[in-house]
Amino acid sequence: MGHLLLIGRLVLRDLRRRPGEAFVFLLAVTIASTSLTLGLATGNAVDHGYEKTRAATAGPDIIATTTAADPSGVAKRLADTPGVAEQAAPVFAFDTYIKAHGKSAHTAVEGRDPSQDAVVDQPLVTSGTWVRPGGAVLERGFAKALGVSIGDHVTVSGRDYPVVGTAISAATSVYPWSDNAQGPGTSDFGGRMWLTAADTRKAAGDAPSVQLIHLKLDDPTATQHWMDTAFANWNESDGWVNAHAWQDVLQTDKAMIRDIQPALVVGGWLLAVAAIVTLAALATARAARDNRRAALLKAVGAGPATITAALLTQHLLLTLLATAIGLTSGTLSAPLLVDPSAGLFNTVGSLDFSTAFAAVLLAIVVAVTGALRPALHTARTSTVNALTDPAQLPTRRPCLNAATAYLPTSLLLGIRLLARRPGRGVLAAAGTAATTLMVTALLTWHTELAARPDVTHFGPIEVRADQTGRVLLAVTLALMAMSTLNTVLLGLGTAIQARRTLSVARTLGAAPGQVVSALCVAGLLPAVPGIAVGIPAGLGLYWLFGTQVTPPKFSLLATALAVLLAVAVLTALPAWAHTRSPAGHALNAEPA
Repeated sequence: MGHLLLIGRLVLRDLRRRPGEAFVFLLAVTIASTSLTLGLATGNAVDHGYEKTRAATAGPDIIATTTAADPSGVAKRLADTPGVAEQAAPVFAFDTYIKAHGKSAHTAVEGRDPSQDAVVDQPLVTSGTWVRPGGAVLERGFAKALGVSIGDHVTVSGRDYPVVGTAISAATSVYPWSDNAQGPGTSDFGGRMWLTAADTRKAAGDAPSVQLIHLKLDDPTATQHWMDTAFANWNESDGWVNAHAWQDVLQTDKAMIRDIQPALVVGGWLLAVAAIVTLAALATARAARDNRRAALLKAVGAGPATITAALLTQHLLLTLLATAIGLTSGTLSAPLLVDPSAGLFNTVGSLDFSTAFAAVLLAIVVAVTGALRPALHTARTSTVNALTDPAQLPTRRPCLNAATAYLPTSLLLGIRLLARRPGRGVLAAAGTAATTLMVTALLTWHTELAARPDVTHFGPIEVRADQTGRVLLAVTLALMAMSTLNTVLLGLGTAIQARRTLSVARTLGAAPGQVVSALCVAGLLPAVPGIAVGIPAGLGLYWLFGTQVTPPKFSLLATALAVLLAVAVLTALPAWAHTRSPAGHALNAEPA
């Protein structure tokens, strides 16, 4: 109990005295776990939102479309098929283009009864009222994309209709894949609106039309078996009929996020790499303090296990808190992210085990990888050395010394600083590679949109492309922010641990500018292989999940140079701060 009390007091003391370090740790792990949770929870969020929408709107299990002028015969034959529980009256519908606020958009117009008594597929009004003579109701996502609200007017076949409400339905996919009034042949993607049956027939005029027949089955999971049975002996003389099941609607809704999910999952792991670099950089910055604390604990009888536990407990507690925050925020945000056009219920589903396990595993890997090795090294450090903090003799490397002997002073010092701690160079390269990868993917995405503008449009409104672009941009900005922090922290750690070496160089004639340049070289050299790996890796991942599009070489070169310039500037800041203190202070062997 005494050990637990001691560890608890040390953790609380650290949190009170250095809340900034704890906040950076918490933020890094939270961002990584949130992104991964979002990526893994999106599929479940679509399922949950669609199920809620189906339950609230008496969603059909089968949606049949026929071009028969009199659908009664087709409807009766379908209703008499074994397995049908309920059937709604046929709905007259046609395809057209509507105008609103100067925009023209393709849409399916359906004629409905104002009484709202359909036994199958009764759209749920989310604002305003249901259809009435002379009034139109738009699917909520369609209205949002058009910028139409209650009281605005839409033009259909030359007739103006005031918008009296918005609604959602599970009979079709969310906008812009919500068009289901198509007959034989192709049909553009578009939206959905409802009028009264009389207004719909007037607006249709002589335009081609269809009849929609919505069915409920005794077993909603047996849709494929029912269709095989219902259409086994169907021939052209019975009338043209096209049918699809509710599972097809759900899969189309999921297709809306197929570009979002890889960006979030891959981004989550890349953010985990950046978080590991952050934790390692923090451990480097606080190494001297942790060494002295370990020495004091050893001096009063604490063993290596107690010291390691004392150093790791704070990290593990913050990791658990960050994981809880990431799981919660990711689960709450998933419904908003997966429904780009507001066509489903945005309800929060339950967190599944696989998502929680992946997020916890990610957080533990980040914490252990970033903090375990420094903690073990500190626990094994000699008590006397930790208390006195003596200067460390550099390892002699004859080959390196011979190769760098005639280099300029800044380059010579920078290479030797990097050679003394190659592990830090690997971390810096990994962080740069992760950021460069996402920047390359974002650049490739915009290159594809510029080369193939049809990708961005389903009709006149951009929907899925905007959503995917926002996700890529958000993950890239998060990585850039963490990479910026990591570069500063690694530069600060390098300047702190090399203060005596560089102070000796200054006493022997090295100018402050050469010292700053040496630290910049130590930061820039690992960035070069990071960029060299990040650009092709970003292209490869984009080709794996998307299409084989390559940005212009000039853009890739500009990206590489911009990353190098950013690393140089961010490394120079702590290096410049280091040169502002007199060289004699760093040569003092007395502990601070």
